[in-house]
Amino acid sequence: MRQIKVTNTLTGRKEPLETVTPGRLTMYSCGPTVYGLIHIGNLRAALVADMFYRYFMRAGYEVVFVRNYTDVDDKIIKKALEEKTTADAVALKYTAEVEKDYKSADMLEPTHKPAVTGHMPEIIALVRKIIDNGKAYVVDGEVFFSIDAFPEYGKLSHKNLEDLEAGRRVDVNDKKRNPMDFSLWKPAKPGEPSWDSPWSRGRPGWHIECSAMSSRWIGDRIDVHHGGEDLVFPHHENEIAQSEAASGVRPFVRYWMHSAFLTLAKEKMSKSLGNVFLARDFLARFGAAVARYMLLGVHYRSMIDFNDDTLEQALTGIQRIYEAKAKALAMAGVGTAGPWNDFVSACDRTAAEMDDHFANDFNTPGALGALFTLIREFNRLAALQPSGAGVDAGKRLVRLIEHDLGGVLGVGLGDPASMLKELDRIRAERLGGAGGRMSVEEIQKLIDARTAARAARDFAEADRLRKELDSRGIVIKDSKDGTAWSYK
Repeated sequence: MRQIKVTNTLTGRKEPLETVTPGRLTMYSCGPTVYGLIHIGNLRAALVADMFYRYFMRAGYEVVFVRNYTDVDDKIIKKALEEKTTADAVALKYTAEVEKDYKSADMLEPTHKPAVTGHMPEIIALVRKIIDNGKAYVVDGEVFFSIDAFPEYGKLSHKNLEDLEAGRRVDVNDKKRNPMDFSLWKPAKPGEPSWDSPWSRGRPGWHIECSAMSSRWIGDRIDVHHGGEDLVFPHHENEIAQSEAASGVRPFVRYWMHSAFLTLAKEKMSKSLGNVFLARDFLARFGAAVARYMLLGVHYRSMIDFNDDTLEQALTGIQRIYEAKAKALAMAGVGTAGPWNDFVSACDRTAAEMDDHFANDFNTPGALGALFTLIREFNRLAALQPSGAGVDAGKRLVRLIEHDLGGVLGVGLGDPASMLKELDRIRAERLGGAGGRMSVEEIQKLIDARTAARAARDFAEADRLRKELDSRGIVIKDSKDGTAWSYK
């Protein structure tokens, strides 16, 4: 089994991954509350979980992956009032819409996709267990978790109880013994969705749902629990308290993995702030490949600021991958000879290096860097031997792109001609239409000619081609990874 290291929020350290059952890995990822269309920040968290899932399976684990839907919530009730319909109708509608976006983003289906409303018996049984264990109390039909009865509270967010209480706004709820206590079950207001329980006709508090659903589909111990970093406190902190108070099993989760925010103009993207870019709009305009590259190409624990530069980097990276794939597929000849022999070996070394990066806490920038180093060498050899003579080398590079990259990031799996044409459309559209500008194909032809001239040390010709590109509105930039370009 491939040794994998992950950063565990609980300990704050990078740790070797060791599952409860050897060869089997259980993973729970907090899904969306379905009261509207998801934005690209939500999509990033979902894609990170998808990347984990893909790699854990490729590493040889039998993976049980659970991603939930929260389909009863104050926001859903509010949306139902706005749309003059029922909360159930809102939840069903937007669950279906989120599913469409996930499919458009080429995400794999999880093992289970539970929804809160389908697990009321499990939620009620879990709340009863917590009460019986002396960790919760009932006041006027509402059940509160007692923070004072769980001394380890705060161990995930690394805050002590005194700090949490000092930083909390005064909670105007005289029913609570401690202002930090939180609801496990609350009586429903008139017109709200509600279920019968031993305490009142009501509905669950937000946090208890994930404890109940993870217990139902995985058990009392989870190997990996994922979510956005905004869920560390209070949601995941409360999950730990509930689950461990109910079962007595510690730890409830072995490895907590949290992905960072996507920001817009350096401000957290959120519906409440109104600074959102809907995932659906982004996917319709730029496609799954660009979305996956942009959102997964940066380390999952690093914040991404969504701006033109970020998008341009994604477009350039995708273009380089598909141009190399197109050349590799077009290689002619009857075998591999000369320098291409060494290139096949270089592909094997790069595949191993990429896997090392993925196994090292999902270091996607490192894996992409290794791939682009290989592509740079491929382009150099192709410029020296434009007729090909490297069938095996071409096939090996295609496999590396599709399997070693695509199998984890879901990038590089498409047809190169179609993808390069799509990138041309995207760039033209971003500039308000082609307007007589050079196509991607034309630009690349000149860049390839310039690369060949430089390799042949014909610097006068290389300089002429640079000036021609410049005169036609194309800026090029050479780096160790090759030549990138953009429209002026």
